[in-house]
Amino acid sequence: MLDHALPGTHAAIGLTVPTALASDSIRWARHVLELIASGIIDDAPIVLCEDHLITLWLLSDPVLLDQLARRELAPIAKIGAGRRERLIETLRIWLDTRGTAAQMGALLAVHPQTVRYRMRNLETIFGDQLVDPESRFSTEAVLRAMQLRVRGGEDPL
Repeated sequence: MLDHALPGTHAAIGLTVPTALASDSIRWARHVLELIASGIIDDAPIVLCEDHLITLWLLSDPVLLDQLARRELAPIAKIGAGRRERLIETLRIWLDTRGTAAQMGALLAVHPQTVRYRMRNLETIFGDQLVDPESRFSTEAVLRAMQLRVRGGEDPL
C-alpha cells in the first residue's frame, strides 16, 4: 500500500512500539536509512527495521565496537596485515560454521590442510578465548560487525 501511495520514495519503517517509545522507533528507522546509504543494508523502496535488528544492534555504537574489537582481537594485533586478514577470515568462517577443514576450505577457497594450519595458529594465538563460550560470542559479534563495516566500504577497525 505504501509503495502505491508514495511512488519513487524510499522509506524505512520503524518497529511497532508503545507511543512512549516512538522516538526510539524513529531513531532506528533513521539509522536503517543511514545504513542503506552506506551500502550495509540493501536498498529497497520500503525497508522494515524489524528485518535488520541484528545489524542495528551490532552497529549501534561505533566507538564501543572499536573498543571491543581492540580487546577481542588483541592477540593478533601485532601480526602483519596480510596474515592477520587470512587468520581473521578463517576464524570468522570457523565461528560461523564450526565446519570441517574440508568445508571451511571450500568456503575460503584454500586446501583443507591450509585450514588446519591456520586453526592450529589461531588456537595457539587465542588460547582459551576460543574455548570460553562468552569470549567466543564476543569475538563472533565483533567479526560480524566488522564484516558489515567492510560491506559499507569502511575500514573494519
